Order: sequence, then structure tokens, then C-alpha cells
Amino acid sequence: MKTLLFDYEMKIVFDAPVSDHRFTVRCIPLDSERQKIQKLSYSIYPDSSLETGFSQGTDSFGNFCVYGECARPHEHFSIQVKGEAVSGLSDHESAEALHMLGRFRYPSHYTRPGENLLAYHRKFAFPASDTAMEKSIVMMRRLYRDFLYVPGATNVSTTAEEAMTLGRGVCQDYSHILIALCHMERIPARYVVGMLEGEGASHAWVEIYDRGSWYALDPTNNLIVSDSHIKISHGRDYKDCLINQGVFTGQAGQRQEIYVSVKEEEKEEWRK
Repeated sequence: MKTLLFDYEMKIVFDAPVSDHRFTVRCIPLDSERQKIQKLSYSIYPDSSLETGFSQGTDSFGNFCVYGECARPHEHFSIQVKGEAVSGLSDHESAEALHMLGRFRYPSHYTRPGENLLAYHRKFAFPASDTAMEKSIVMMRRLYRDFLYVPGATNVSTTAEEAMTLGRGVCQDYSHILIALCHMERIPARYVVGMLEGEGASHAWVEIYDRGSWYALDPTNNLIVSDSHIKISHGRDYKDCLINQGVFTGQAGQRQEIYVSVKEEEKEEWRK
């Protein structure tokens, strides 16, 4: 168990002024059996987005969202989230009712297998006695061995099949591929976005369903998630966990920047 101090900032820079900007932001962590969020605060720029009204709520997956509008012209938009997370409180999250698991059993646009993923899956042969967790760990370890972490090799539109064909990618790709493999083993699996101690950007990993609970695996780092991760959101794939969605008036290109700081709280040492 750790107490992690986190500072998360998402900024969108427009190359021309925009107005009537309606947004949905999904980058605020919630309490769960695995983590407790303390001293949470967040701020949005431009401040006028608060004057025209904003609201808080959850999406269909239970992720915390902030909705709002900025009417006046602006050239950048940002949200900063700060707080503490007591992490590693449990090794699982209790699952929802069985009839709610269907959306995590079947392929989505990002996780639909093609010839290369189907061929890769055929390399695995599991004893009938293996649990979903045991199968998932074996697949994660094989993927970690066979797939290369190469920033810039893929982009946010790359599917699991495309990444597997390339043989390289980033955390989004590792997670989509592992989810696809789990689905082929009839294991419900979902995509997770969050923060990782020591990293300067957001991170993605996977939760798999086994005997009534969700267990978290980080295929990019080949480990079972413990107390160095802070979960923000989950869904079927990357698209369900978009940090920011919105529409605005104006013709402008945009660039998204994300800054993340996660570090363990320093403990005072008493000396005689």
C-alpha cells in the first residue's frame, strides 16, 4: 500500500480562437476497493467555462465526468487535477452483475482480431483447469516477450490487429492486444486509463474478469497491478476512455498535451 501524490494536467492548444466550446472531460479518479482518493481538487481554464454552467456526473461505465461550456473566444483549454491516492488497498474490484458483463466479452473496433491476432492466439494451449487469471498472465508474459515498446510506431487510431502486424507500439496497443486475446479465450476484459508512478504521461492497462472480480494486469510492464497505479477510467477500448471530447465553433486545428506527475508521499523519519 502506498500514498501517491498526483498532479494531472490536460491542455488543448488551438491554432486559432474558438468559441461555444462544449466539453466532456474524463480524467478524475474515483474511490474503489483498490484505491482511496483524498484531497482532490481540479480547476478548468478558461474560468468562463464555469460561468456558463458545468456539471458533474458519470458515464455508462461509471467513470467520473465533468461537462461544461466556454462561450467566449479562447485559444487554449485545460484542466488540472491534483490529489492523493492511497493505492494497493485490494488486489481486485468486485464485478457488477453478470448480465452487465456482456459489453466486455466481445470485440470492439479496436480489439477485433484479424488473421495475425488469430494466428498468434493459436500459439496458446491451456489446461482445462487454468483460471481466467492464470491464462491472462501467460498471454501477458508471451506478449511482453514478443512485442516491442516503440513510441511513435502507432497512433491513437491503431487497432490491435494493426499493432500486432507491426509488432511494436505503446501501452494502448499492448492493452488492446491483450484484451483481444482474452476475448478469444472467452474472458471478459476491459481497457483502463490511469496514472503510473514515475511516468510523465497517462498510462493504459487491462482488467480481466475472474470468478466475480476484476483483476488488473499491466502488459506494457509485464506485471500484476499493485500499488503504483492510479485508475481513472475503464471501458471496452481506448475510445470509451477518451480524456476529452467536445465540439466548438471555429475553424482551428488543435494539439493535446498531457503532463502527469505521480510520486510516493515522503515519510518523515524520526531520529533519536
